[in-house]
Amino acid sequence: MILVISQFKVANDLEKEVREAFLTRPRLVDDVLGFLGIEVFTDTEDSSVFYLVTRWTDVRSFHAWHGSEAHHQSHRGIPKGLKLAAGFTHVTYLERLDASAQHVDFENVAADSVPALARFLADSSSVHMLLAARDGTIRLCNAAMASHLKITPADAVTRVVWDLVTEQDTQSLQRRLGVGRNRLPNRFLLNFVDINHSPFTLECRLEIQPNYFLLLGEAPDRANDAMHEEMLRLNNDLSVLTREHVRRGRELERALDELNATNWHLKKIQEVLPICMECGKVKTASKWEDVTTYLKDHAPFLSHGYCPICLEKLKAEWGLSPKE
Repeated sequence: MILVISQFKVANDLEKEVREAFLTRPRLVDDVLGFLGIEVFTDTEDSSVFYLVTRWTDVRSFHAWHGSEAHHQSHRGIPKGLKLAAGFTHVTYLERLDASAQHVDFENVAADSVPALARFLADSSSVHMLLAARDGTIRLCNAAMASHLKITPADAVTRVVWDLVTEQDTQSLQRRLGVGRNRLPNRFLLNFVDINHSPFTLECRLEIQPNYFLLLGEAPDRANDAMHEEMLRLNNDLSVLTREHVRRGRELERALDELNATNWHLKKIQEVLPICMECGKVKTASKWEDVTTYLKDHAPFLSHGYCPICLEKLKAEWGLSPKE
């Protein structure tokens, strides 16, 4: 594998336009035989200096593309009127040092297959990928992860990881992020909760960087998966039942308090209720009050109406006949 580094300097203040052209490139080179990937860098001290780094299987493939019409078409997005600093443009060819011609490992294969692996991760239905800032804000989510969360990949970007992981596992994940190493050797189970509050479990690997972290997950061993998810579901159901139990307990306490208050007055009526021999008022815990008022307020078994004598008296006052 070789690297081709093209160095150039923008001479007429069009570096912003050049940057935008690279970000929106037509990607015509991506399917050229021998092409492995592309990255563009700018100088940290001079943003007008660019380094275009492309990876190829061999020099012959690069030169075949560079001398073709496809190369010309790939540069059609370059800003019109662009001028480059004379004497600054330079092309460097670098060959990767391999242990031997026969030596092949997964790291080299991954480095040489970045476009293919990127497309695979984006569309995969089995590998779940989520990239987030260190504060948990999701920056990228692939189709498999979004499908499990019951959202679209675009909607996931507006969310926070901690809201999509069970509380206990949120604390566990945050502890892992604080270890200060970029890769943790062991896989671990992480329990997520979709937007409908349904749980699912992934066996994950974690890549930690200063400004972000990457989660790669897949469904755990199916032999244990069903039992694990059932236990997680039961745990969530238990939490809901516990909250409901607490709520009903509080309602019962309020009802008992009201019942006890009513019973105090009923007991007083059944036991000894002091009554004035002159005015007929009764003595409660705090004051003297009319016995009728007291019974209306504290004896819920009472009804209301008029006795026959009082009814006849009222009819006479209202000018009604006895039959009316």
